[in-house]
Amino acid sequence: MIPTNLNKALRSTNLLFRPMKQDQLLENDKNYHLFISLSNNSVIGISLMYIFTFLGIGFLDYMAVIPNYQRKGIGNELFNFTLERFSSSISNGIGLLMEVQKENVPDLRESITRKNRIKFYLRVGAKILDGVNYLLPPLQHGFEAEEMYLMIRPLVEIPYLTKESAVQYINAIYSTVYQYEKDDMLEKISQKLPSRIMLRAALM
Repeated sequence: MIPTNLNKALRSTNLLFRPMKQDQLLENDKNYHLFISLSNNSVIGISLMYIFTFLGIGFLDYMAVIPNYQRKGIGNELFNFTLERFSSSISNGIGLLMEVQKENVPDLRESITRKNRIKFYLRVGAKILDGVNYLLPPLQHGFEAEEMYLMIRPLVEIPYLTKESAVQYINAIYSTVYQYEKDDMLEKISQKLPSRIMLRAALM
């Protein structure tokens, strides 16, 4: 469980985006990890990662840096620290997966923000799973699933993932991190997946 004073500090930064479920995972699941970046004992950034040991993958559930500390290398340091912790926690790991919002929105400022976020992950070595129309499960009742990029930061050079592997990874994320047990979204994604999913290192 997150200590009370730390929980208050995290909530005061507005960095947690679904705090109840994240708190439950941190309290009950040893595979879910919280990493914190501090400056003068104040929280300036966090990352949340789930390690699927049986699959050899990690999942970057969330990473954020408060606005005043952005564009100062904090995000890069936090990502690399999280990746190193994943790599050192598992033998023969494949890579760290992450969901990233697509840039195709009408609001120009939001589109630029999203493009910059995608470019950040590309700079740190992540690649887009080409042809995967990933769907983020609805975070609240009445909300629709959001189509996103699914990216991976491989630990070793791999040219592609198999369809079977991708389905396994997505199913594990849905059922474990989101506690989403319906098959509708997984079926919708898997129907359109190519047998080999190439890893793309740039936006189209």
